[in-house]
Amino acid sequence: MEQFIYYLKVSFVSIKRAPLPYALTIFILSVGLGIFFANATFYYQLNSDPLPHKSSKLFFPMMLLAPYECTDCKPPAVLSYSNIEKLSQSDIPSAKTAMYSADGYLRKNAEQTPMPVNIRITQRDFFSMFDVPLLHGSVWPDNSARLEIILSKATAEKLFGRTDAVGEKLLLDDRHLTVTAVLDDWQMLPRLYDANNRNHLSPADDIYLPLETGYDMNYLSNTQSQTFDDTDYRKLSTQGRTGALNQLQYWVQLDTPTAQQAYKQFMANLAQDEKVAGRHPSEPNNQLVAMRNIVNYFGGESSDIKAFALVTLLFLLVCLFNASHLSLNRYLGNQYEFSLRRALGASRGQLQLQMLADVLLMAVFTIAGALLTGYAGIKLMNHLLPRNSLFSSWDLPLLLSLLAVAFICSYLVTLYPSLRASFGTLNQQLKE
Repeated sequence: MEQFIYYLKVSFVSIKRAPLPYALTIFILSVGLGIFFANATFYYQLNSDPLPHKSSKLFFPMMLLAPYECTDCKPPAVLSYSNIEKLSQSDIPSAKTAMYSADGYLRKNAEQTPMPVNIRITQRDFFSMFDVPLLHGSVWPDNSARLEIILSKATAEKLFGRTDAVGEKLLLDDRHLTVTAVLDDWQMLPRLYDANNRNHLSPADDIYLPLETGYDMNYLSNTQSQTFDDTDYRKLSTQGRTGALNQLQYWVQLDTPTAQQAYKQFMANLAQDEKVAGRHPSEPNNQLVAMRNIVNYFGGESSDIKAFALVTLLFLLVCLFNASHLSLNRYLGNQYEFSLRRALGASRGQLQLQMLADVLLMAVFTIAGALLTGYAGIKLMNHLLPRNSLFSSWDLPLLLSLLAVAFICSYLVTLYPSLRASFGTLNQQLKE
């Protein structure tokens, strides 16, 4: 340890001898790494797996259950209520849920000004399938219609100034509902359970309503709906359950490869039965999309982030090249000192330790500058791409990875000078 402290002192002396080239090296590295940090943050968060222990078991089944003839058509991204009923007849999934989102206005009583809320209209398995944590209360015991509502933690605090709101009465679009549960802090990033139309970039919903109640209250989807007949979307409580009005997304949990294969066969049999019955004349085109592939399936991957990733990587390489060139110039200025140490008996290993001490100092200064630059870059990208602002946080694995990248880059910058100092011809170095 004492020897390493000595190496650090020698590095400080070297810095004082030529502070400007050293500062310029740090600046170039900090800018390159900072911009890389900013883009890497978004890229990492957007491509992360929010449920790594379960995502391989969650699937999005889609079928071409539409009353028209089509060749080579993709299945509709949303299904009708009657389609969901047919897909739900199988007991193969260990959990299953249908859902959609809608807009509404919520308030405590008729005297209060209503506030706009985003409603997730879904079924009880939604909370267990996507690991939604509860802070107070409990989820609905079944999927029947009930005048009950589940609040997010932020919504409960906004309405009541507290989180324990179980049993409270609320008005949702002038309909009286009872709060049965309040969620804990929860935000799936990315929100893969609703990836259609790039909704995976959106924040979590404000409130949660039973699916049957949503239909009874005539809530239409605020993201995507389409009809293939004369169903009146204003009469969801009646026509919406029997007509070809598509607005529902459907998820199933299939825990084993055997279950996955069995459910594919169930979908094939269902499609064939529907075709024979004449309800869906097109050739079957069933899709069972894994959760990790859902964004790509819907074409929702951000080309902007990919383009930024490539540009910032190239920019980082340019910065590394320039910083390495400056570091080499510093070495040439101190070459006689290294040569003299070799002549006095310093081993190549000792010279490498001296270089590592220099790398450590450079990494500390570079990391500080890169974090500041990265933070500024994230703020700028949030301004340019507001929908991606949810994905601008640093978690521990990401931060450790970024620090490791900064250290590796600092080492690469001094690698060539280190090799020149350790393995160059001593006589030639002393002459220079």
